[in-house]
Amino acid sequence: MKYGDLSSIVQLGVGLHVGTAVLQLLLDFGATPLERRIGRIRTLFNLPEHERPPANLGEELDQLESRYELFKIDFFNKYRWCVKANSIVAALLAVLLIVIAIKAEDVILDGYEWFAVMSIALAFLPAPILLFVLWFDSRSELAGLRNVARAIEKRAVEDPKGQSTE
Repeated sequence: MKYGDLSSIVQLGVGLHVGTAVLQLLLDFGATPLERRIGRIRTLFNLPEHERPPANLGEELDQLESRYELFKIDFFNKYRWCVKANSIVAALLAVLLIVIAIKAEDVILDGYEWFAVMSIALAFLPAPILLFVLWFDSRSELAGLRNVARAIEKRAVEDPKGQSTE
C-alpha cells in the first residue's frame, strides 16, 4: 500500500468535516414542528374574544416561547463548538493530505500501518460522532418543549366546558 492510496479517503474526510461544519439543518428538522405548533396556538389568540383561549394559556405560551428561545441559544453555542471542532479536524486532514501528496509514491513500511488506520479514522469518525452527541444532547430538551406545546394546544382548543371546539 502506498501513501497515495489514502488520498481519496482523506479528501472525502475533509469534505465531510467541512460540510458538517456548515450543516445547520439539524435544528431545523427537529424544531420546525414545534415552531409550527407555537404559531398555530398563537393564532388562536387572534380569534374574537369569546372564542379565544384563557389568558393564562397566553402566559404559558409566552413562557414556552421564552424557553424555546433559550434552547435555540444553547443549541447554537453547542453547534458553534461542533463547527470549531470539525473545522480543526478538517484542517488536520488538509495537512495530512499534503503529507500524503508529498509521499504519494512511497510504500507504507511495516510497522506504520497505524498511519493508514489513523487517517481513515480521522477522516470518518469525528464529524458523525460530534453530530450524534449534539443531536442526542438536544433531543430530550426539545421533546420536553414539544410536550408542553402539545398540552397548551390541547387546552387552547377546548371550550370552557372542556369540550373540543372542532
